[in-house]
Amino acid sequence: MNRLLYRRAAAGLLAAMLCALSVPAAPALADGAASTRNIILGGAAAALIIINHNRKVHERYAEDARRQAATQQSANNAWAAYQSEQSAYNNEVALNQSLQHEVAVQHSMIVADQRQLAKQHHAIVTMRSQRSQRTVASRPVTRDNSRPATVAQNNQPADAGPFMQQTSLTKPRVVAQAFGWGFF
Repeated sequence: MNRLLYRRAAAGLLAAMLCALSVPAAPALADGAASTRNIILGGAAAALIIINHNRKVHERYAEDARRQAATQQSANNAWAAYQSEQSAYNNEVALNQSLQHEVAVQHSMIVADQRQLAKQHHAIVTMRSQRSQRTVASRPVTRDNSRPATVAQNNQPADAGPFMQQTSLTKPRVVAQAFGWGFF
C-alpha cells in the first residue's frame, strides 16, 4: 500500500514538472517568486530521483536475498540428499553384516553336521570290522583249512552295514540318508 502511494506521488510530481517545463518561461522577475518555484520544482525532482533510486536498491537487495535463499535451499537439498544416501548406505552395510552372520552360522552348522557324519561313519567302519572279525572267527573250518564266506539273508554279505543294500550279487548300492536339509 505504501509503495503504491509513493508511486502515485512520484508520477504526479513528474507530470507537474513536465507541465511546468512545457509552459514558456516568462521573463525573470526580481521579486524571487520564480526562484522559489525553481527551488520547489528542483526539490521535487530530487525527491523523485531519490525515491526511484531507493526503490531500485531495495529491488536489488530483494533479488539478492531470493538468489541467496535459492542457493541455500539448493545446498540444503544437496545436504538432505547426501544424508539420505548416507542412511541408505548404512542400511546396506547392516544388511550385508546380517547376511555374513547368517552365512557364518550356516557354515558352522554344516561343519558340525560333517563332524557328526564323520563320527557315525567311523562308528560304522569300526562296527563292520568288529563284526567281520567275529564272523571270521565263528566260521567253520573246511578240509583245506579255509573258511567259507557267509551270506546273510536277501543276498547281502554279513558285514553289510545300514547304508549298503545289495541289489545283485556283484553290485552293492549306497542308500541315501536324509538329515533334514539334504541327502548324503
